[in-house]
Amino acid sequence: MPASNYAGNAVLDMLLRGVAFTPPVRVYVSLHTADPGPTGLHEVTTAQWPSYVRQDPSLGEDITTGFTVPDSKVSRNAKQMTFGTVDGTVEIVVTHSAVWDSFDSGNMLDYGKLEPPRTLAPTDVCVINPDKLTHTVL
Repeated sequence: MPASNYAGNAVLDMLLRGVAFTPPVRVYVSLHTADPGPTGLHEVTTAQWPSYVRQDPSLGEDITTGFTVPDSKVSRNAKQMTFGTVDGTVEIVVTHSAVWDSFDSGNMLDYGKLEPPRTLAPTDVCVINPDKLTHTVL
């Protein structure tokens, strides 16, 4: 998953200029209907899915439990995340996911394409099973 502008700048500042980066206390996963790019566009809206909210991959436990320990620059979600039932009136095609440092708004950290994209119909339940969301440092 590519880094966002925010995360990329923070890494460069830390590695090249010695400027400390304050890591997030918690992270949240979002769903997107098109490529969010490095700024976080196209997140699912509550107009499309009224009960949609970003999900905490650690499920309220310590942040270290949400993703696996990185190995060869790769980490995966460690727990099942349930976004709940689609309670809108139209299908939503989810093509990307992203990780943020806030439940709402905040800074996007990284993002990536879902393979394959998911079409969610009204009444579908959106679940991301463990090890299905892969984050790779490019």
